[in-house]
Amino acid sequence: MIKLTDKYLPADYCDIVSKRIKPDKPLSPDYIFEQMFCNFPKPVAWLMNLRNAIVKPLGLKGDSGFRELVSERNEEEIILCKNDKHLDFQVGIYCSKQEEGWQETSVTTVVKFNNFQGRLYFIGIWMFHKLMVGILFRKAVR
Repeated sequence: MIKLTDKYLPADYCDIVSKRIKPDKPLSPDYIFEQMFCNFPKPVAWLMNLRNAIVKPLGLKGDSGFRELVSERNEEEIILCKNDKHLDFQVGIYCSKQEEGWQETSVTTVVKFNNFQGRLYFIGIWMFHKLMVGILFRKAVR
């Protein structure tokens, strides 16, 4: 199966967090998006605010929210996209149709560096990215 995120490959960095689940009722990409990007636990909201404060003096834009980053969608996937002068990133939220009660779910991150500053920025946030995406994804699909 071809996912929407496939067209952003190859990239400088790519990761995926996935889980096969058997939910009581089928999940949708919109549900996972809401749980991951709109209903932050307080510690995650605090980290996002800290990130925004740190990057502002570097000339990078802080995020006001994620809804405006949705660039494309279909029944099984939503793509969030942000391109700036330092790096471009896409996040794909995937949720298959339920088959025999099971669903495949995943969050894929794709990053392309546009310059050295983009690499430096990503080095600084990579560890937090891995931790936060994993925590938020597990919370969304439990």
